[in-house]
Amino acid sequence: MCDQPTVPSTGKGKPKYAMIKPTPSAPVVRRMAPGELQTISQTINVPQTARLSVQMDTNAVDRSKGFLIATVPLFAGLALGLVLISTFFFNVPFLSLTALVIFWLSFVGAWLVAYGYTLAVSVEGISLFEAKANSRRLDREQSERWDYYKRLDGEK
Repeated sequence: MCDQPTVPSTGKGKPKYAMIKPTPSAPVVRRMAPGELQTISQTINVPQTARLSVQMDTNAVDRSKGFLIATVPLFAGLALGLVLISTFFFNVPFLSLTALVIFWLSFVGAWLVAYGYTLAVSVEGISLFEAKANSRRLDREQSERWDYYKRLDGEK
């Protein structure tokens, strides 16, 4: 309601205190020239109080442990799902050598695909890709140089 104080009323049968209603205030309107509207600029020149700095310091062991933590449960669930699908839809006995082979091959196959992808996009994989690309570039340059030398001698 209103935070204004109340005053006692004088009439009988009425409440002891009656609410005083506030009078609405008129809005403050100020007209601005169009040129003045376009030149308004606010500059907040406050230094940041908190800064975020992230520094990664890892090695190959940390990355490999992270890969195992992230992938082993995922691929175990995938392999178990494939065993359950083969059990219910293809009549493979659940506790049999066939179910074990399905579980193991699906787990290892999915893990190898993920491992190959992770190696390709890891720090080591990118370094290997760069080294191979540099080697191919040098081989191509050397073969072109020898072709140029052979043309100079008139062998081709």
